Amino acid sequence: MNALRKHVVVAIWLVALLAGGPAAGATTDSSVPPPHASVPLYLALGDSLAAGVGASDPEETAYVPVFHDYLRQSVGCDRGMTKVCPELGLLNLGVSGATTTTMLRDQLPVALQVLGERNGDDDARNDVERITVDIGGNDAFALYGVCSAGVNAGCVGAVQTTFAAVAQNRTTALANLRGVAGADTQIIVMTYYNALIGCDRSAAAPMADALLEGGAGLPAGLNDLIRASAAQAGAAVAETYGQLGTEDLVGGSDCLHPVDSGYRIIADAFAATWEAGRDRSSASGG
Repeated sequence: MNALRKHVVVAIWLVALLAGGPAAGATTDSSVPPPHASVPLYLALGDSLAAGVGASDPEETAYVPVFHDYLRQSVGCDRGMTKVCPELGLLNLGVSGATTTTMLRDQLPVALQVLGERNGDDDARNDVERITVDIGGNDAFALYGVCSAGVNAGCVGAVQTTFAAVAQNRTTALANLRGVAGADTQIIVMTYYNALIGCDRSAAAPMADALLEGGAGLPAGLNDLIRASAAQAGAAVAETYGQLGTEDLVGGSDCLHPVDSGYRIIADAFAATWEAGRDRSSASGG
């Protein structure tokens, strides 16, 4: 079954689940597991990066499907106890243009519903075993305009206000995900790279660096908030800052998105973070 059809069918059963019964007129496809099937799940939340904008095929070459393929081929089900997990499902809730506020409103309730149904029942085989989150980039990108003249009082005030909201929203989202998913479910979040280096606004790339990592009069950057909220929730961090070059970006008027090679780098960062977590668990006897 092609990826688009699969996502449509998954959407149908989600609507049915949230409505408390089967969707009117919906057809059943036995190749797609129902909500309570004994098949583990990878759950992705995020913005246009999770949605795959800029990829040649968002269903195949963006970081979420690439990381999903890695998990299916290299990581076992039952949280890694077996060698491979070809049956690992995927539910990608990422939406282009999402901010931390809209993720709380639109994506988090669906994610918590799915987590509650799967991780709260008596079947460990159908759990959501891995969650990835990328969010906050659009919140920060909105600051480039007000900070384009430099780090003045207006810029600092806008950054402080925006970043306070981002920190609160991220903390709330990750705390809720952790609370419903449980301590054994791996959550990985990602830091952001500087996409301005390869677009028409490359002259503003130093300001983007400051917004992401602090400096130039700003005490902290978006990525610092991401790392702090992850630590509070016991989530791991896939570091992508500084990893993508101009050749890995769409460029031109697009100052946000990677091409396939950039998405591969992001997926590799998630995979490396998972591997590091497994190595630490093995070393500690977990």
